[in-house]
Amino acid sequence: MENEGNVVVDIGNSKIKTAIFEGERLVSRFAADHLEEVFQHYEKASYRWIFSSVGDDPSAHSRISALKDHLILSRDTPLPVSLDYQTPETLGVDRIAASVGAFHLYKKSCLVIDAGTCITYDLVDKTGVYRGGAIAPGLKMRMKAMSHFTKRLPDVSAEWEEIPLKTQGKTTRECLVTGAFDGVVHEMDGFIEAFLKEYEDLAVILTGGDANYFESKLKAPIFADFDLVLTGLNTILNYNK
Repeated sequence: MENEGNVVVDIGNSKIKTAIFEGERLVSRFAADHLEEVFQHYEKASYRWIFSSVGDDPSAHSRISALKDHLILSRDTPLPVSLDYQTPETLGVDRIAASVGAFHLYKKSCLVIDAGTCITYDLVDKTGVYRGGAIAPGLKMRMKAMSHFTKRLPDVSAEWEEIPLKTQGKTTRECLVTGAFDGVVHEMDGFIEAFLKEYEDLAVILTGGDANYFESKLKAPIFADFDLVLTGLNTILNYNK
């Protein structure tokens, strides 16, 4: 049976995001909480598959191994970019996929900012070499940490969107939200400014689950792409035909 397209599966910390690509065109998306839901959703067609991560779940490995045509992204997977990174065995596959996706789309130096559970900053130069970056706490992680490591500060991570965001907070909850949110904005602006000094013709791409909160807050021109990791996974799968 002829393959009907590529299924790309991004297994994140809180959600599994998938998409079908025909060539380089994304044609549909599907999100799930469990991997078995993904298999059930796509079971009636023949696809090529790529998985960003499956962890140590033996049932997942068993289910995936039964697929006729699949790839699990790892540090040993051939990539369309090269890695200038001293510990590739610790480099997150989501960071690899996002960087590949960015370079595939823009064909020049790219700074990828992935605003998720953690915020990652990854640089691919114009020659297609991944140069590394930085990892910082995500928005909710900052809020949770301030409560966890102190005796009296509340955890506002579940309600922060309902709390007014002010330059000068007038309640402790407002101050916590402002400190966490504006702290992320200033951090992102600072990283972008620093990278622009070294890479003048730089595309800055913002992605991740929290990207929508920040895309209009940054000083420098950016591109927001919520499918960047999926695009990168598809690019890697096509590269490994």
